[in-house]
Amino acid sequence: MKRVDKHEREQELLKSLIEGAIMGLAFFVMFGSMLYRKEISAILNVVLDPLASLAGNFLITVLILAVLTAIYTSVIQKYTTDWELMTKSKEFQRQLKELQKEYIEAKRENNRHKLKRIEKKRAEVMSEQARFSGELMRQQFKPMAYIIIVTIPIFFWMWEYAPSEVVTFPLIGAKNLSHTFIFRIPYWLLWYMICSFLLATVIRKLLGIRGAM
Repeated sequence: MKRVDKHEREQELLKSLIEGAIMGLAFFVMFGSMLYRKEISAILNVVLDPLASLAGNFLITVLILAVLTAIYTSVIQKYTTDWELMTKSKEFQRQLKELQKEYIEAKRENNRHKLKRIEKKRAEVMSEQARFSGELMRQQFKPMAYIIIVTIPIFFWMWEYAPSEVVTFPLIGAKNLSHTFIFRIPYWLLWYMICSFLLATVIRKLLGIRGAM
């Protein structure tokens, strides 16, 4: 029994060290990409420039990248998220919402005994929820750390190499890729966001991924 417990502790320690290393790498990539955006984009261009040439249209290139990012972000989220913990968090939120409704009703009725009981129950739920808050935050950040490592370099490549040319977008017509939409969002980025959101929604459903929150 002791050997099993020791083995489990060693596995948990190794898992924590690996996760910590990946999160550290994610921060390094995130801040390093900001400092050396041009250099990292140039390295990535060795791979992505042939893709852009083969696609023949930067919108198609962005669509392909959106497909790839949607797939790996969905797969990463599916296999790195503790869904039991997320379900438990939702259950706490549901309980607090129901208690709030009961509290308002009891206050309207001026039922002091009921108010006292609800306040006690709410304090218990909030206390239990607080015990999970640190782990919940870690679970929410963990998929993001994996995703950052690949996504940010691709994003900066698109930023550096998006051509300043007029292309025809679906529904909105001919626009210059480098010109900006509302909130100063370039049209190529708007196209990426739309493709990524729609594709990720479809892929998440295919993989049976529930909402994280």
